[in-house]
Formats: sequence, C-alpha cells, structure tokens
Amino acid sequence: MSIEGELVVRIATASGRVSHASARAERPRVAGRLFGGRPASEAPLLAGALFAICGRSQAVASGAAIEAARGRAAPNDLRAARDTRIAAETLQEHAWRLLLDWPRLAGLPPSPELLARGRKALAPLLDAGEDTPDGHAREEALAWASECVFGCPPAAFLAIDSLAALGPWLAGKSTPVAALAATLLARNPALGASDIDLLPYGDDRWVSAALAPAIDGDPGFDDVPNWRGGARETGALARTGGHPLVADAIARWGRGVGARVVARLVDMAAALVGFGGRHGAVALGDDSAIAWVETARGLLVHRVALDGDRIATYRIVAPTEWNFHPDGAFTRGAVGLPADDAARLEGDLRWLVASLDPCVAVRYEAGHA
Repeated sequence: MSIEGELVVRIATASGRVSHASARAERPRVAGRLFGGRPASEAPLLAGALFAICGRSQAVASGAAIEAARGRAAPNDLRAARDTRIAAETLQEHAWRLLLDWPRLAGLPPSPELLARGRKALAPLLDAGEDTPDGHAREEALAWASECVFGCPPAAFLAIDSLAALGPWLAGKSTPVAALAATLLARNPALGASDIDLLPYGDDRWVSAALAPAIDGDPGFDDVPNWRGGARETGALARTGGHPLVADAIARWGRGVGARVVARLVDMAAALVGFGGRHGAVALGDDSAIAWVETARGLLVHRVALDGDRIATYRIVAPTEWNFHPDGAFTRGAVGLPADDAARLEGDLRWLVASLDPCVAVRYEAGHA
C-alpha cells in the first residue's frame, strides 16, 4: 500500500434504499515513524515529497510547524509566498476537477488543453518565493480563468449573489466549466445532502486552543477527527458557506453535491482575487507547535514536538478524514439513496464522493456493509 492508500466505500441496501454506508481511508499511519527521530530541518522537504496530492500545502504546514516549535516567526514575505503557493495549488486542483475529472464523470468532453494552459499560467505562483514578483503571474492566472473558466473576471463571478442571478451565467454556457455546472445543477443538485455542520475556517486561536488538545488527548484523532463532539465537513463548502450565492444553494438544496459544485466555483474565484490568510502556526510550549493550512480539499493540520534539533512526535490530520468520518458528510449523504437501479446508484455514489474530493484513490464495494 502506498502512503496515500485508498478510500474504500462500502454500502448495504434494504427495501430499495441505501441502509448503511461507510468510507474509510485505508492508508498507513506512518507520519510518526517516518518523521520521528529525523532532524527537524528535513521535515518540510520530506512532507512535500511524501504526499503527491497537495504536496506544497503539506510542505508549508510542516515548515510552519517546525518554525513555531523552535520559537521562530516566519517573516511576512515568506508567509505571503507560502499563501501564494497554497492558493495556486488550490486553483490547480479545482481546475483539474472542473476541466478533466468531472466532465468525464458527467459524460461530457474533458478540456485537457484548457487545463494545460492553466497549469502553465499557475506554474510561477506554485513556485513563488520570498523575492518572486508575482504581479505578472497573477495577471496571467486571472486572464486564463476569465477566458477558460468563468467567461468573465473572477471578481464579477464573485458578485453573483443568488441562484437566480447565476441563471444567466449557467444558460450562457460560455465556457466548458459553465456548461458542466449547468448540466450538473440541472440533474439532482440535492444529491447526497446531509445535516453535517461545516468546520470553521482555519484560525490560529481555535486550532491551537481546541484542536491541539483534542489531538493530544486522542490517539485516534488522526483517523476520526471531531469538533465539539461531532463530525464536520471541510473544504470549499465550509470556506464559502457565508457567500450569498453558496448560502442560497445550501438553503435550496442542502449541503450536498449541488451546493458543493457552486462552492467550488466561488472558492476558485476567491482564490484568484485574494491569496492571503491560508495558513498559520502557533507555538504551544516545550518545543511543540501546531500548524494549519486551508488546502483545496479543506483543513490540513500538522502537530509536532521536538527534542532538541530532532523530531520527537509528528501527527497529521488531513481533510479526507473529516469528510469521510464514520458519521460524516459522505455517510449521512449516502444513506437513503435509491438503490433499485444499480447503475444509477453507482453514479450517485461516485458523484457524492467526487463532490467531497478525497485525496486518495477510491475503491467501491457495493453490497457490503
């Protein structure tokens, strides 16, 4: 098994409906073993190399955690460069889904050439350093998104404040992304809606005051994280739930596939308009710290303790464990789905999983609780 592992989706059916669902990320918990005992200076490079998905965000979380544990504060230029890399990685991940993976899942033609143009435009931002001027690179990214994703400036898309106001954009189908969104939102936008609350946006205060003690007090928190005693959803929907358009989608369809499609579009536009405030780190005393990053898929947390110049303990809580919690958004959203048509059920499950965007490969085992 690779370090990323896989997400194993299992369901059981009764009386023509899904009666039970589970999704477990089956991957080795090796952070402690791989990082423990190593020189602290190696951690960011190791984190970035180990995780193929969101590797830059992993490296940023690790670097920020190590700095804070050593009692150091990153200079503003470095923090800004890190936020730029995180935002660019978020944009690339969203573009990959909207231009390649989701069209294929929807039976529409993918747009690999538009994705390639986006990756080229984002490349300088993905590698942004403290002394890297990113003005021109931002303009290139905005131009690409305006032409290939939104058909208008991202700021104009962010100004859309209701589903009624979104209607003309959907009807115009001015880009493949708009055509995809129109197709998806016309099908079953309430698919997989759940009553799971949204995880707050990453913040130094609550991450250090609430999550750090929870992680320290629960050896299984990495596998089954919880906030205030319950499962939470993280990701684009959690980040943008307060935006008027996303709030309208939630009110109309619930927290399901349709609202997540809208949220991903809003999240992408927001990432293009502002790059800042995407990570943080807090020293917790005794050469330990916690760091957080708002990645494309949601909140990522690194918890580290040092012993001199070496790592004593290291733990990682990833977004997939929040979204595929045993009593989380996937499980609650899947239970009750119609099961009398096997092909339809498989399609519904695939869309529900895709909307929550796990950071691992997925294996379906329908019929097994």
